[in-house]
Amino acid sequence: MSRVDYQTHLLIVAMEEAGEFIQACSKVYRHNGGKDEIRCLSEEVGDVQALINLLQETGVIDLNTANEKRINREKKLRKYAKNNN
Repeated sequence: MSRVDYQTHLLIVAMEEAGEFIQACSKVYRHNGGKDEIRCLSEEVGDVQALINLLQETGVIDLNTANEKRINREKKLRKYAKNNN
């Protein structure tokens, strides 16, 4: 296997961690929020957050752009929740 640069390595690991996060979300749903599944999901969130921080440190992502998107997404989801409860 050829060596990859650090940014490429981070992107590959981020993809893997995102997949593990998706899988953990699915397990929480399937097991009705069991204690072990919640713990596993929380751990995967930490892994994803670590990759986000490292991608930002290396200049791959811009957290200002990410935060603008996050704020808009939270507003939409809160509005949806309010209208469906």
